[in-house]
Amino acid sequence: MTSPTIKAVLIDLSGTLHVGDQPIPGAREALQRLRQSGRRIRFLTNTSAKSTTQLLEQLNGPNLQFDISRDDLTTSVLATATYVKKHNLKPLCLMEDVSDMPADVQDIQPKNDALRATTVPSTTSFDSVVVGLAPTQFHYSQLNMAFRILLHHSNNLIAIHRANYVRDSSSSGELSLGPGAFVAALETSSGCDTAKVMGKPSREFFSSALWDDVPVEETCMIGDDILADIQGARAVGIGTTILVQTGKYLPGDESKSTSLASHEEEEDQLKMSGSSSDVFRLCPSVVEAVDFILSTYC
Repeated sequence: MTSPTIKAVLIDLSGTLHVGDQPIPGAREALQRLRQSGRRIRFLTNTSAKSTTQLLEQLNGPNLQFDISRDDLTTSVLATATYVKKHNLKPLCLMEDVSDMPADVQDIQPKNDALRATTVPSTTSFDSVVVGLAPTQFHYSQLNMAFRILLHHSNNLIAIHRANYVRDSSSSGELSLGPGAFVAALETSSGCDTAKVMGKPSREFFSSALWDDVPVEETCMIGDDILADIQGARAVGIGTTILVQTGKYLPGDESKSTSLASHEEEEDQLKMSGSSSDVFRLCPSVVEAVDFILSTYC
């Protein structure tokens, strides 16, 4: 009997390999063992607070030392910039100030003059809204501006991601409100179509991270988010998914439905399996996840 095969692994970053500038204990060594096995590895992130260059500086800096290359990184910010440029949009960006960020973030909104203006800019300056994790932007005047834009451009609400909560990278390590609530508020208030999600769990994002010469059923996803990581990976057919109990994981996440409401075929698959626990594995951390892959798959 032929052993099952995992040829490639997708790994979430924040909460799975690290929290802020602290690596998950044993993560560096686990990553090294996985690399030594010869499997391909790609790293996925929904972060909207850093450009690709800044993120790589953090990941490869003295605190984390993960030795990750740009080619091995798929980010929701870069996916958003690509989408905005492709459709020639002029978005109002509900993001932290990107004026000092390198090209991939600036490509979303090359000039932030309108955002920094002392007077409220005209809604005619914009034809779309981009929402990231932006605590300083989530106030009434900015949200009201976004609302007014969407009244005229209902198809152009773009979410870098729509996580309901994130793990705070500060010393407290508590959960904090994510952008998802603000995306939902704009959808509801403006009556616009469902936001276009650029990052996980969108099919397009996961598909862009896959390898052309590796069957999707021979690919594994490791992450700490039952929706963004596990459901998103399952929706594109990734054969093995592993939920780790670090980062934003909360007790009971493993009992939540692994079907995506927008993907009926995934709902049917869940019904046939009988339980969400049948379609992914639960591990204490990325260390045990890597151990499982190396000990189970050829």
